[in-house]
Parts: sequence; C-alpha cells; structure tokens
Amino acid sequence: MKKLSTVFTLALALLGGALIFSGELRAQEPALAAEAEKLAPAFIPGKIYTYQNQTTVTMKLPAPEGKTIERQVVMAQQAKLVTAPRTGEAGVAIDASTERMQFTVKSPDREMKYDSEDEASKQTKLGQHFEGSRRRSLSLELDDTPKIVHTEEKGGGGPATPMPGMPQFGPDELRQLVHGLLQGFPPDPVKPGSEWTQKGKRPIGQFGDTEFEITYRYTGDETVDGAECAIIEFSGQMKGDVSVSGPQPGTEGGKLGFESKGLQGRLVFDKLRRAVRESSQTVTMTVDVPSQDRLSNRKLRLPIRQETSVKLVSLQDA
Repeated sequence: MKKLSTVFTLALALLGGALIFSGELRAQEPALAAEAEKLAPAFIPGKIYTYQNQTTVTMKLPAPEGKTIERQVVMAQQAKLVTAPRTGEAGVAIDASTERMQFTVKSPDREMKYDSEDEASKQTKLGQHFEGSRRRSLSLELDDTPKIVHTEEKGGGGPATPMPGMPQFGPDELRQLVHGLLQGFPPDPVKPGSEWTQKGKRPIGQFGDTEFEITYRYTGDETVDGAECAIIEFSGQMKGDVSVSGPQPGTEGGKLGFESKGLQGRLVFDKLRRAVRESSQTVTMTVDVPSQDRLSNRKLRLPIRQETSVKLVSLQDA
C-alpha cells in the first residue's frame, strides 16, 4: 500500500525529531526571586560529553480480515560532543560525532538490523545505507544564550545508498541532539512547583511542521549519582497536517492528518554541571491516511507510539 509506505517514512522521520521543540516560552506562575533559582543548561568548554539516545516508533497497521499487525522501528545512537571556547566570540564550539549507531526494523515476519560495531551487518543493504552518514560529523558554534548560530558538516560519505528514499541519520540528528538538550527550560528563575508553557512548531523530517503546546513543571530536587538534580516533568499536545506532496517515496500528493493523543516526559537536570543527565518522552499519536479510492472521503486512522530516552553516560575533561 503506497500510503502506508508513506506512513512508514513518516515514522522514520519521527526517529530523528525527538525532543526538538522551538517556540515561545511563557511562565505561568512567576517565582519569588529570593526563593527561586535559574535552571540554565550550558555546554562547558574543555569537556567531552557522551550521550546515548534511543527512539522507538511502534505502528499498528491494517491487515486482512480486519486484523492489525505491529511494526516497530528502533534507532539507538551514542554521540560524542567535544567542547572548546568559541574563537573570538562568547560561547562554545562543539565537535559532534556518532560513536555507535544501531537500527532495527521489526515486523511479524521479518527483522532487519544494523549495528555499526557488527562487521557483518555493515555489508547488508541496511548497513550500507547508514554507514555513509555515520561517518559524517558536525561542528557547531553556540553563542552565550546558548543558541546554535553556525553548523558545518565534516567527513565524507560512502557509496550511494542502495535504499533511496529511506531517511539517513547523521549530522542532522547530532544537531537535533545538541539543540534538544538546551530546550524546554524556564526563561526566569523558578522554585519547586513552578510551571511554564512552551508553544511553537516541531519539524517532522522532510514532511513539514506540527504545532505543539507543552507545559513543564519543576517538581523538586533529587540526588542522582551524588549530584543534586532538578526534576522537570512535562506534558502536552501536537497536531497538524503534514504534507506528502512532491517527490516523497510512495506518495501521490496530499496531506496526512497528524494529532498526538498525549505527550508526557521527564528530564533530570544536573544543577552543578548544567547538563541534562537523563530525559524520557512518550508520544501517542494518530495519523489519518487518505483512502486510496479517489472517490472516497474515508480516512484510515493509524495509531503510532514514539518513545525516546537520552542519557549522559560520560562527562570528562577533553
């Protein structure tokens, strides 16, 4: 089914879009300055940050006789971020690279795997598809706000992919990781119990943007591995029509109706190191796929679940 292959491509785009929310932040209950503190993330020059992140997208697709089948896509990445002072200006420079990548597609009758540390899997079509992008790295410059103000890709790719149309994961995902680790924090000092809301748009790969509104709540502090950490919980909604017009694989133009049924997450922020130690997020959503019958206005509603986790596994001097 061509439309379902489009949904599969959309699911792959969702793998690279976790935790990326760019929009306006508004505090809902200003805290008293004497009791509040600023929760402001920052990359410290002269450090090596190693993050592991994993995104799982699970889809339930229609099958004959009114049944459904489950298809699951898992992408895991270990990224190294080497920081240094920014030349001539305030801020930080980051050299970001992928240390390891794993990718799995599961369906009831088939499983495809790629692991950058498994030589055998590198020789498969899936492995050849990802090897080129994995070798590319990314240089970023952040100002002192902090905001990404410049990026430059480095490194060469491999041969042409044997799976054209399938998304690759490389520099774009490294940029999204860095960007996502800086997002969602309050614009003003806060204390436990404070809430703030973020509204804006979220990119869904090459398909376009969806609108979102997320409410964050500073629930309190916990000691994690000996470090005092702020715990922030968040929830919200996303919705919009994502375009499938143009040269998208398996499409004939039109739009897919996209709506989240719930977005929930939690992040652990190390106050001393000013870094996200852990973050998790779950989004349940539906995608309305137009009928293949041009004379029908019926839409097929497909449920999709996206689960994302990010963890700081190492922080050391460069």
